[in-house]
Amino acid sequence: MDFNNVNLLNSRINVLSGNLLPIKADNSQFSVFARVHSAAVWLSQVVYIVALYAGMVVTPKEKSIKDGTVAVVISVEAAFMLTNLYSRKKLMREIIQIMNEILQSADDVMKDITKTALHPIITPFVIYGATSVLSITVWTGQPVMLALNQSDFYYTDYNLPAAFSAEPFSSRVFVSSTIIMTVGSVYLFLKKFGVDVYMMHLVLMLTAQYRYAAVKLTMLCNSLQNYDEESQKEHFRKENLRVKKELRKICHHLRTLLNMSFILKKLLSVNFSLLYVNNVFRFCFVGMLLSTVSSNN
Repeated sequence: MDFNNVNLLNSRINVLSGNLLPIKADNSQFSVFARVHSAAVWLSQVVYIVALYAGMVVTPKEKSIKDGTVAVVISVEAAFMLTNLYSRKKLMREIIQIMNEILQSADDVMKDITKTALHPIITPFVIYGATSVLSITVWTGQPVMLALNQSDFYYTDYNLPAAFSAEPFSSRVFVSSTIIMTVGSVYLFLKKFGVDVYMMHLVLMLTAQYRYAAVKLTMLCNSLQNYDEESQKEHFRKENLRVKKELRKICHHLRTLLNMSFILKKLLSVNFSLLYVNNVFRFCFVGMLLSTVSSNN
C-alpha cells in the first residue's frame, strides 16, 4: 500500500486529465505516453481558451454572459489551482514520501481504516464525473445537429461562445469547431475534477492516519482496563513497559501527523479558500440568472 495505489481513481484521473500531479516521491513517475497525452491536452486547452475568450468578445453580450461565464470561471479557477500546486511540487513530494514511509509498515488496522476513509467518496466522485462529462458533451456538441438543416452559421449558433472564423462560416468550420470546443470543455472539467480528487485524496489520507492514532490509543486503554481486572500483580512491570513502548509509537506517529498537517496547510489553504469564494460566486450568479428569467417572464 502506498499513496499511488491506495486510490486508483486519483491515479487514473490524474493521468487522464493531463494534470500529472505528483503521486510518488521521485520524479520518474509517469510514462512517455502519459507525458505526450498531457502535452496534447494542454495544447487543446490553449486552443479552447483562446476560442472561448474570443467568442465572449464577438458574441452578443447577453448570450456570452449567459452561456460563457461558467466556462470562464472554471478555466480561471482550474488554472489558478493547478499553478498553485505545480509551484509547490517539493511540498507535495515531501508529504507523499512521509505518507509512503508510514504506509510501508502499515498493519491491518491502518489498512482497514485507510480503505474505510477513501471508499465512501470514490463512488460519488465517479458518478459526478461521468454525469458531468456526459452533460457537457451533450450540451456543447448539440449544435452539430444544425449542420443537417443549414449551410451558413453565425457565432450565436454555438451553445458555448467561440470564434474560429469570421461569420458567416461554412458547416465544415462549424462542425469541426464545435467538436474542438466539446473536447476542450470536457478536458477543462477533467482538469478541475482531477484537482478536486487529488486534494480530497490528500486530506482523507491524513484524516485516516488521525483515525488510526485514535483507534490505537483506544485499543491500548482497553487492554489496560482488561489487565487491571484479570492480570496478576507480578506481571505489572512487564505490562507497564509494553504500554510505554506503545505510547511512544503513538506519540511519534502524532508528531509526524502534525508535521504533515502543517505541510498540507501550506499546500492547500489557498486552493480551499478559492473554492469557498468560487462557490459563493456561483450561488450569486445562479440568483442573478433566476432573477433575470423571472423578470423576462
